[in-house]
Amino acid sequence: MTTTTTEELNAVQQALADFMVWCAGLAPSTLVLSIVIAVAAIFLGVKNGFRNKPIGGAASDSPGKWAWICVAVLWVVVMLNYFDRQLLAVLNESITEGNDKIEMTQAQFGSVTSAFLIVYAALSPVGGYLADRFSRKFIILCSLVVWSVVTYMTGASESYGELIFWRAMMGVSEAFYIPAALALITDYHRGKTRSLATGLHMSGIYAGQIMAGFGAAMAGSPCQLGWRLTFETFGFIGVAYALIVIFFLRDPEAAPASAAAGEEKTVEVAAPAADFTLGDVLRNLFTGRAFAMLLVAYAIAGFANWFLMNWYPRLLIDMFGIPEDEAGPQATTWINFAKYGAVLAAAVIADAWYAKTKNPNSRAYVPGIGFCLAGPCVVVAMLPALGLPIEFGLATTLALVATQGIAQGSLDATLMPVLRTQIDERFAATGYGMLNLTSVGAGALISWLGGYLKDANVGLGLPLSIAGMLMVVCGLMFFFLPSKKQS
Repeated sequence: MTTTTTEELNAVQQALADFMVWCAGLAPSTLVLSIVIAVAAIFLGVKNGFRNKPIGGAASDSPGKWAWICVAVLWVVVMLNYFDRQLLAVLNESITEGNDKIEMTQAQFGSVTSAFLIVYAALSPVGGYLADRFSRKFIILCSLVVWSVVTYMTGASESYGELIFWRAMMGVSEAFYIPAALALITDYHRGKTRSLATGLHMSGIYAGQIMAGFGAAMAGSPCQLGWRLTFETFGFIGVAYALIVIFFLRDPEAAPASAAAGEEKTVEVAAPAADFTLGDVLRNLFTGRAFAMLLVAYAIAGFANWFLMNWYPRLLIDMFGIPEDEAGPQATTWINFAKYGAVLAAAVIADAWYAKTKNPNSRAYVPGIGFCLAGPCVVVAMLPALGLPIEFGLATTLALVATQGIAQGSLDATLMPVLRTQIDERFAATGYGMLNLTSVGAGALISWLGGYLKDANVGLGLPLSIAGMLMVVCGLMFFFLPSKKQS
């Protein structure tokens, strides 16, 4: 690397550090700004109507500029959501053992994560159901305001009780975001761009997790914000971004008399899209075995994904004896680069496979292949942690575990499109919320289990090895989804 390039990188890093410090100075205004945005959200709801509306027109391969603006706006929101989730794991040592620590055991730290996951899981179906009945933009905007307040209050927590309360409240915020966001994106994208649009949005997840890997640098050198002010600063950034959401995110235009009920077909609708009961939703979702299979598969995938999100930095510290400021970036960068590449590649492959075969299930085969290949790689990576006389270097371990990122990225790009081929599309957000219930519920269990085993001096490689075995089962299930006739 040349001296000029090094100087340019240092200048960029310093500029980012200066920006973060500037935002930190505005962080105390977060709560007041949140109230202002909340009032604006209610005003817009009253003006434009709170109910979700039917969408008209046939599926198109050129969905229009607002469809892509929607993806771009929501990319930042989901990036912030997952930055916050991952940041807690990255700063584990600072929060539990640093100078400004909160007294807790590792099992209690795992319970903090589990509190978020339990609430997130329990309310995801509720968030999805409301997003099917009411304006998706309104639900997303409210979620972002709550996220900002909770992120700020995470940094302001002074005790274990306060921290676990605010992380549980984060579950309320995020349970209402992802079902509404994915449903809104796939409302706009109903033709051959559906997986691509979904994948682009979901790539924001991995960007947030990669950024969180450098959270230790924000808390320490060069920003020197400390872990508390780092959380408070991003609370301010979130509520400031809500202004962008207000002006640039739109619900799709309502149809006067028809709506697209499938990817390639327009049908007449006799009632508004939101005119249904909870019983209607449940009967549709659980008619046949498809949705139940997706629930099980997504739960199994969640074991590995949530364990790595919450315990991977600590696992690397234990396995290789590296410091937190190195383990954080290593644990988040490579696996999330793998996810980032996979979510985009899988989206393109899935859309192309579907376009060529016209088989709706072809999109499900993409994550099926990914999980069948990644599961054994994860198990092999953990063999040294299980006490077997095998040694891998850090780079080899990171590469093997990164295959989970490839599998998860392929699933994130295709899950909503696959779901919408198996159920009545009016209930897409509710269905996705219920999928979150099982996945995040599994994540809550394994997050707590990681802390419990850590306190019992059992290596963190054991639960990850089990999760790797289950990944193969998950992959196989995607090949056995029932076939659906093309509309």
